[in-house]
Amino acid sequence: MSDHDRETILFICGDDIDAATIMTDLYDADIRVVGPIHTARMALAMAAQTGPTLALVAGQPTGERKAPELAQALMSTWGVRSMLLDPTEHDAHETSDWRAPDHQVAPIRLALTQSRPSV
Repeated sequence: MSDHDRETILFICGDDIDAATIMTDLYDADIRVVGPIHTARMALAMAAQTGPTLALVAGQPTGERKAPELAQALMSTWGVRSMLLDPTEHDAHETSDWRAPDHQVAPIRLALTQSRPSV
């Protein structure tokens, strides 16, 4: 796979300890990451500058916007689909146009389950 074919993950996480752990897992799996970003506002600005192919939202970002609202804004503004790590952050039965397809999230899930089997 060429460098142009690789996913670029926009990583949003409001917790520094979780962010460090997840960044290590993604780095070890050779997944290209922009972040961690703490706020929804900064995530939207970074999406404009970096052209990510997927947003990974781990927990709630700091600030006013919640994770599902950020995911919707990333999709409607920049066409970037999202993966939320915490399934309780949205209704599991809800159909969302911002949700990333399985082929995009599978490598991330694999990278994160290498060290934490509960993801």
